[in-house]
Amino acid sequence: MNQEQPNEVNIHAKPVAPSVEFVTHAESRQGRKTAEHAEWMRDMEERKARSAEFEANCQKVKAKETKVELSVFDEVLNAVDAAAEDFDQSNDKPNQPLIDAKIEADRFRRELAEAEARLAELEEKGDSVQRLKNALTVAEAQPLELRSTAESEEILNLAADHYGWAIPWNRIGDEMKRDFRNHASVIAFREFFVTTSQGVTDPTDLRQRLQLVGEKLVSLREHLAKDQEQNGRGNTR
Repeated sequence: MNQEQPNEVNIHAKPVAPSVEFVTHAESRQGRKTAEHAEWMRDMEERKARSAEFEANCQKVKAKETKVELSVFDEVLNAVDAAAEDFDQSNDKPNQPLIDAKIEADRFRRELAEAEARLAELEEKGDSVQRLKNALTVAEAQPLELRSTAESEEILNLAADHYGWAIPWNRIGDEMKRDFRNHASVIAFREFFVTTSQGVTDPTDLRQRLQLVGEKLVSLREHLAKDQEQNGRGNTR
């Protein structure tokens, strides 16, 4: 009895419908072929467009002429003549244009240095508020220094009255100096004490403190002038 071979097609068998997997796979392959074909067509169109553009540009380019322009000779000859004339006129002579340029450059450098120094000075001073604060700092130091000097002078006067002669400062004992500082004439100088404006930033406050320092200086000067006039004393230190 003949057995059916596995690879032989049975023409008597009933047809079988394709599976879902087979249909889906076939559709996917067909879709990829369609997309690849569309991409290939776009690429071909771009190639044709570039080729047409290249051909159009080639038509615009004209063949370069190989004609020699005589004007080139004139330019070169003029340059040669100018160089020869310059050498004949300037050889073994001072290069005055170069000398003048160096002098001018030196002048510009000096002016630049002066301008930079002026700029640095203005930047250091600062704006109007900073300048006011700097002036106030200097002014505040004056009453302190002058008051200290006046106190020392008054202590010397008191010591001279006490000892009966103009005793030097370094000969006055520390205890005696403390006693003299408690004298009414020395204590009177405390009225002219001025606190520093450290930490003050408001322009109005700075301006008012500057005016106060000026008033303290005027009062201190009047006090010393009056004291010297009444006692007929000068600086004995």
